[in-house]
Amino acid sequence: MSSPVSIPESVSLAIHALAKLAASNGEYVVLSDLLLRPGSANHLSKVLQKLTRAGIVTSKRGHGGGFSLAVHPSDIRLMDVWIALEGTFVTSICPFMWHGCKLPTCLFGTVIEDASNLVRKYFTDHTVADLGRLFEGK
Repeated sequence: MSSPVSIPESVSLAIHALAKLAASNGEYVVLSDLLLRPGSANHLSKVLQKLTRAGIVTSKRGHGGGFSLAVHPSDIRLMDVWIALEGTFVTSICPFMWHGCKLPTCLFGTVIEDASNLVRKYFTDHTVADLGRLFEGK
């Protein structure tokens, strides 16, 4: 089933993992504890490697190792995560706008652009700390 709003899988994996890391109070968390089930450990590992290169996450090998946040969770906007993984945030438009549609006004009105702007605002206004609080009560 498709979704009317599409968030890249890499961003979804990252947001969930970062929320868990924020709730871990600076302790290292192993990859398997950050993985959503069912999910690909390889994909999450690649996502966390990108976040490490971006300076958002740090990793430590061996006993007591895993992943931890490299900066305070309140300093990581969700949009920073999106951009680190996807390169940019592009506002969605009708996929046929430039490919054959001859209508002067889009059949979907502004709903696609409005949804993109809503997602942009949420990802800009919220931090990893905001989401980490959701895990602290568990």
